[in-house]
Amino acid sequence: MIRTLYPIDLPPLFFSSRRMPLNQALTGDSVSKRSPTSPEALVQHWLPLRMRRHTWVYVERGRIQGLVSTRSGYGSTAWHVDYLQVDEERCLPLLDKVSADAAKQGIRKLFLHLPSNSPLIDEARRSGFTSYKTGYLYRYSGKGTQRFPMTSAQYRVRSISRNDDYRLFDLYNAAVPAPVRIAEGMTLKEWQETRERSFWPEQHQEFVLAEDSHLTGWLGVKATKGIGCFNIMCHQLDDDGLEWLVNYALICLDGKSPIFCVAFAFQGTLLRLLGKLGFEKTIECSTLVKEIAIKVSQPHFMPIRA
Repeated sequence: MIRTLYPIDLPPLFFSSRRMPLNQALTGDSVSKRSPTSPEALVQHWLPLRMRRHTWVYVERGRIQGLVSTRSGYGSTAWHVDYLQVDEERCLPLLDKVSADAAKQGIRKLFLHLPSNSPLIDEARRSGFTSYKTGYLYRYSGKGTQRFPMTSAQYRVRSISRNDDYRLFDLYNAAVPAPVRIAEGMTLKEWQETRERSFWPEQHQEFVLAEDSHLTGWLGVKATKGIGCFNIMCHQLDDDGLEWLVNYALICLDGKSPIFCVAFAFQGTLLRLLGKLGFEKTIECSTLVKEIAIKVSQPHFMPIRA
């Protein structure tokens, strides 16, 4: 039986979690080893917050044999699977249940990040997920950072503002290949709706690298429980500028250990630079998306009355 998580499930879940497979789902801050039963996640479950969490359990013979948990993106039309603890046999019906409930709530896209060698990828594809980009998790193993001045005549980094939405979307269109944009959003609204939201907003900072009236770079920095993680989006940025932006991230995360960077296969220049700066590739992951069919009510024809 597959059903949503109840408060009474928490005690048996704590005891059965050791017998279940390890969590396969990856997210931007999954390096912190969070769990859907952590205090933060439980607050999202049962308090009326804007960012909601939804969790389902696979119960068999009175025991929890599998679990999947999602959290909402910035909008109300996308969910991100950030916890998938199940074996291959039970994975397909669990993901199908998530898809069915997502359709009832008007969710249009489900996103899932899995290690490229995960046995659950085939099951996800059988459920209707499609791989659309390959990413890598790099771990910083350097001894220190090359500390560029925080202000520079050539590179101006500042915190992101609401006025940057359209320029950031222009940067996204220029820096990201078409197959990725098709999956994540071709319009500004679609892209904003599907962006992955940080677990807690105060742990997430965003910066932009501005040049005249254009944005040439974006930097997202996350920090939690002593661990740091960042990712970069850039276009027409030379090697020196990109290295400056990476070092800016390391400065923001000074004192965190370890520090990770999430980069993607289409970011060739960034991948080469990370190796040069002492980053070590640890995980290759595949990002999958599932388009949810939403039932649309049909128009009703009424006779004209005089």
